[in-house]
Amino acid sequence: RDISLGNRYNNYGIHGTGISTAVDSLAAIKKYVFDEKSISAKDLIRAVEDNFEDHYDLWIKLKYHAPKMGNDDDNADNIAVSLLDYFSELSAGLVNERGGCYRPGTGSAMYYLWHVKDIGASADGRKRGEPLSANFSPGLNIKLKGPLSIIRSFSKPDMKKIMNGGPLTLELHNSVFRNQESIRKVSTLVKAYMDMGGQQLQIN
Repeated sequence: RDISLGNRYNNYGIHGTGISTAVDSLAAIKKYVFDEKSISAKDLIRAVEDNFEDHYDLWIKLKYHAPKMGNDDDNADNIAVSLLDYFSELSAGLVNERGGCYRPGTGSAMYYLWHVKDIGASADGRKRGEPLSANFSPGLNIKLKGPLSIIRSFSKPDMKKIMNGGPLTLELHNSVFRNQESIRKVSTLVKAYMDMGGQQLQIN
């Protein structure tokens, strides 16, 4: 039986690429344009359109000092919760041509690299051509406080609403695995993420 004719399970998964890029961009806009009013919307738009050329100080501020998802900062993390709730609500009740549902998720596969050919820079300090955040993970090349802060941030959204999956990816130095005590600490970190409500963790 051809899969196009429908089978026992007929659900579709929709993945949202670059969740942290979106969150970090919105968090920066909220903080600097609306809350502090230290950057005008016009100046921010111009800097992004210019790919931050001749806007070095503003780029540094956005890239390294703005709130980031992954630092257990509610200013960013609450935006992630809202975005993923909206994603879930928009998908709810939709039926595909096989009678199945649409399940939202946060996996990006390689699209975090491929999608950038169609978009410019972003308000989080990411320049044109640089990758979006991968899967359900922090933005690339940003300052983070450590793995515990990361799992705290990424366990705040309700994973039941984005059940189609998408791994939180952690890159750990090989010295973390140098002895049994270190390995035990890594296993404790994994269990802690699951206990907090996490659904998928990929450790490299």
